[in-house]
Amino acid sequence: MKKHTLLSDIAVFLLIFFLFIVPPFFASALSGHTGSLFEGWQFPWRQILLAVTGVLIFLFFNQKTDDVKVAQAGVGKMFNVWRQLIVFPVVFTFGMLFAISLMCRFLAEITGLFDGDFVVSKPSGLLQWAFCLVYFLTAAFFEEVLYRFYFTDELLILVTRKKVWKGSRILCEIAGLLCFAFAHFYMGWISVLNAALAHLILRLCYKKSGRLWPCVAAHFAYNVISLILL
Repeated sequence: MKKHTLLSDIAVFLLIFFLFIVPPFFASALSGHTGSLFEGWQFPWRQILLAVTGVLIFLFFNQKTDDVKVAQAGVGKMFNVWRQLIVFPVVFTFGMLFAISLMCRFLAEITGLFDGDFVVSKPSGLLQWAFCLVYFLTAAFFEEVLYRFYFTDELLILVTRKKVWKGSRILCEIAGLLCFAFAHFYMGWISVLNAALAHLILRLCYKKSGRLWPCVAAHFAYNVISLILL
C-alpha cells in the first residue's frame, strides 16, 4: 500500500466507519426486535454492491505481511502443508462456529434470552435458493473484509502511527470485536454473544492462515447450514 498522510488515512477510516460499521447499530431501533429475516429473497443488489466495495477495500489496503508470506511460501510444497494451510482452517473454523452457535442456543433456552420475535423466511424454489446463496456469499465476504481484515488492523496502524503504546493491539482487537458483536444486537443479546465469539474464531483463522478466504468459506457455510437447520 502506498504511503499516505495521517490526515487522509484517518479521513478514509472514518468514512468507512460511518458508512458501513455504524449503521447496523441502529438496526435494532428500526426493527423493534420483530419482523421477518430475509423476507422474499429478492436478488441481493445491495449485498453485491457491498461485496464490490469490499473488493476495493481489500485491494487498496492489502499488504504482504511476513505472516502472509510465510503461509504462501508453504503452499504447494507438500500435500500435508496444503491441507493444513487451506483445508484445516475452513473445517476447524466452521466446526467452531457451529459449536458456538449450539452453545448460545442452549444458553438462550436456559436463560430465556431469546433472539427477539423474528421469523426466518426460508427460500422456496430454485431461484430463491440461488439468490440466498449469492446473498450469503457476498455478505460473508464483505463482513470478513470489513471486520476481520480491515477495521482492527487499520485502527492499530492509525493509533500507533506516531508511537507504539502498551496495550494498543489488545484495545484495537476489542474494538473490532465489539463493533462486529453489536452489529447483531437487533437479533438480541444471545446473538451479540454468538457474534463476539464467532469474531474471535474468524479473526484467529485469518491471522493464523494468513488468508481471508478460509474465513469467508467458513462464514458462508455456517450461514447456509444454519438457515437449513432452522
